[in-house]
Amino acid sequence: MVCVRTSLGDLVGEESDGIRVFRGVPFAAPPVGSARFRVARPPVGWSGVRDAREFARAAPQPIGQYGAAPVATDEDCLYLNIHAPVEPGPHPVLVWVHGGGYTSGASFEGVYDGSGFARRGVVVVTLAYRLGVLGLLHLRHLLGPEYADSSANALLDVVQGLRWVREHIAAFGGDPRRVTLGGVSAGAKLTSNLLALPAARGLFQRAIVQSGGAQTVRTVPEAEEATGRVLAALGIAPERAAALIDVPVADLLAAQAEAIGRGTGRFVFRPVVDPAGPLPLPPLRSIRGDVPILLGSNQDEEEMFAQLEGSGGRAPGPADLANLRRPDALAGLLDRYAELYPDLTGRSLRIRLLTAESYGIPTVRLAEAQVAAGGAAYVYRFRWAAKAHPQRLGSPHVIDVPFVFGTLDTPLGRWLTGGVPVAARELSGRIQQAWAAFVAGGAPAADGLPEWPPYDPTERRTMVLDVPATVVGDPDREERRVWDHAL
Repeated sequence: MVCVRTSLGDLVGEESDGIRVFRGVPFAAPPVGSARFRVARPPVGWSGVRDAREFARAAPQPIGQYGAAPVATDEDCLYLNIHAPVEPGPHPVLVWVHGGGYTSGASFEGVYDGSGFARRGVVVVTLAYRLGVLGLLHLRHLLGPEYADSSANALLDVVQGLRWVREHIAAFGGDPRRVTLGGVSAGAKLTSNLLALPAARGLFQRAIVQSGGAQTVRTVPEAEEATGRVLAALGIAPERAAALIDVPVADLLAAQAEAIGRGTGRFVFRPVVDPAGPLPLPPLRSIRGDVPILLGSNQDEEEMFAQLEGSGGRAPGPADLANLRRPDALAGLLDRYAELYPDLTGRSLRIRLLTAESYGIPTVRLAEAQVAAGGAAYVYRFRWAAKAHPQRLGSPHVIDVPFVFGTLDTPLGRWLTGGVPVAARELSGRIQQAWAAFVAGGAPAADGLPEWPPYDPTERRTMVLDVPATVVGDPDREERRVWDHAL
């Protein structure tokens, strides 16, 4: 056991193999009862010693969504976990935001274990945030200014976590002046939004965006429509919307599922661009460029969803789109893809197009916006794929995560890599070294990787993470051009 004193109270955690671990540390007051749908408040201190050896419960979510293992959930979910080196700091800090389509996931998933980074001298903080309707339901138009932030609670939960890090991470050996915010999938999109969120300014100095982008947002009319579907599913008239505060969580999740089923496009619940709210402008228009970004996507992102949803055989439709604002443009895009890739089958054509629409092109757009704002961006494309995988996954969504965290031996890591071949371990070591170098304040660099140049809109030099790794100028250029006037 190891004890750390903070201004909120004392915490007891575990120490083993040169790493200190603290689990289930509250970074906000419980968002329950009358606090439901409201912005997170600072945590309340405690007397005595608080046991921080067990994970807290995850945010309420559909059990087993996206094939994930069932987890215990609770509305009282705003807790974080810390992996820190035993050696005294100050060490750079990586604050990690989990993925899960804005409706699922947990900070304590094994694939996000921070031990590998801690051994490289990085303090890792994994934090939770409210999901789905509890984190992103738009209520200002129905419940007034006290709920003006409800459609951005997921974002503001992360902001509150960053404030906790600024105030308390030094007690764990972390340097509050060297904080990198990072995430994957929905966590990466939240990170991208925080690059533009006024409330987050100054709370982190670097950012990592893995399979994200800044375009997965909603307009106020879209958000109001989604709220209407939730109310209708619950049988609550709009003028009685205050009753939402007392609806059982299970009923809220059922209404959420119905609203998603009736919605158009992926990710019905997402941050809302609201001139009167915390995110007043579209993030791509308000990226400041003052925070260096490491960002990228995987070559076959959509393959993961084709496997989990059994959707690989059908042509893409509006319900599959995450970011394309004009679904009527889809038919023309399909024609262009058929011309560009005449040898692709229906399944492979679907995977290629939706990979670009959901992750590849939004990554490029974020890099372009960052450079246009005068900031530095380091872009990667993950292309390593298991040569002998029974599902022929290629390089799907989230395959980069166990490589980054060095968690290839988790069930997810073993499935994604087909049993963790030696080449995967070697590449993982290089990737984690490069990420650690970036978190420490430099360019991403590692033994065995070529020099990683910053991205620019002319040469578009991109690190292709494979064995061997290479730097390529404007990879898949013709495909990128297909989207020039669409996304």
